[in-house]
Amino acid sequence: MFLPRLSLTLLLLFAPLGKAGSPRNVIIKDGKWTNSTTGGVIRLDGANVVMKGDPWIPAVEGSTVCDTTDVDQQTSCQTFNEFDIKNLKGLGYNMIRLGVVWAGAQPDGPFTELSSTLLERLDAVLDLAEEYDLQVLIDLHQDAVGTAVCGEGVPMWFSQLAIPNQIGKPLWPLPKLDDGTCGRNDTETWAEYAGDNDYNIKNLCCRKLNGENWGQLTSTSQAQETMLYLFTKGRDVFADFVGKIAQAVNDKPAAFGIELMNEPPAIERNLMYKTWQSAAKAVRVFSSDIAVGVADTANGALPIGDLDLREETVEWLTDGDQYLFYAFHWYGTPKTPDQAIDNAVSLGEKWGMPVHLTEFGGYGGDSYGCATQRAAKAAGVGSSYWHYSDYCWPKHCPDGSPDGYCPLPDGDRWGACITGWGSGNHSFACP
Repeated sequence: MFLPRLSLTLLLLFAPLGKAGSPRNVIIKDGKWTNSTTGGVIRLDGANVVMKGDPWIPAVEGSTVCDTTDVDQQTSCQTFNEFDIKNLKGLGYNMIRLGVVWAGAQPDGPFTELSSTLLERLDAVLDLAEEYDLQVLIDLHQDAVGTAVCGEGVPMWFSQLAIPNQIGKPLWPLPKLDDGTCGRNDTETWAEYAGDNDYNIKNLCCRKLNGENWGQLTSTSQAQETMLYLFTKGRDVFADFVGKIAQAVNDKPAAFGIELMNEPPAIERNLMYKTWQSAAKAVRVFSSDIAVGVADTANGALPIGDLDLREETVEWLTDGDQYLFYAFHWYGTPKTPDQAIDNAVSLGEKWGMPVHLTEFGGYGGDSYGCATQRAAKAAGVGSSYWHYSDYCWPKHCPDGSPDGYCPLPDGDRWGACITGWGSGNHSFACP
């Protein structure tokens, strides 16, 4: 049975501030990342570990490092184990940004309990991380909004609330492809698997569009309407999900933060930050000190200060919650990583919160990845590179099918090669 929305509102209004749970290894103190034991300032550096499809979080079993840097390799990693952690620690890293996708975490509908299977996997990673003193940022990951619009993030049931009459319809205004399929008149192909929780990886149009030009999926009318619903009428539903994640990880010392959304879509800024505030309040019902990450559109770091934010929103950012941080990415905008870092640091200082470069491309050597990592270190800013390894069913198809059109594996599968997925690099490090 779905819990009425009113119950969440009452919970947020009248529940006491959450308990601290187990002592958290890393907290925010005086606007800085701090080792809770020594009281010293700490810089958090590491890698992204994100699985964009079922089973959503890698298993901790296995006796080898997850290595898929060879682009011709036909298999994919399924594990993140003690050998991976030792590998990262040996490279000088002390954290990971672990993807937790809403579609996998809460598959049964609004206000329902989280998936017990996913929680078991999440617990296992957090416990292993604690054993090896690796800190974990929970990344509520989305790209191209969600399942119903060929991306990952919001569950199918959420889009059925947001755009009930557009499920399985052609995505507007995408043109037909070069082979003549998947245009606005190809209703038959778009309708295949409509409403299925795996629509994004089963539907042929989704699979064809999830190549190099997947970014256009973020700007369809269905994607925009779904996100507008999330930031308005669906805000309580989202906050409920975030609060349940906080409840699930509050007793895990390695879990130092929750990043509310990966690369948020273009939306009116104050609507976005009102949603961040609602989600943070839901977190505080269960945890008083876990860090909560706010962000701007696409995790961009531009010199915009308080632009379009209401006074009460700015008051919340500066004085209302001392455990907030600003999450940003750099993939070429603004022009240099130094500019992005300077912008983020300036905003963090204005709001009295630390910042973290939660994604940048771990490739390109001195000209890109290493230049970004060095710029962050020089500024005292922590960073997590994209991406540790290749957690998705093969894009290089064993049966000889064209890349990107591999049939789903029989039995258990792992992840999804969608929304611009690229091979990972388990050994990215810069001298």
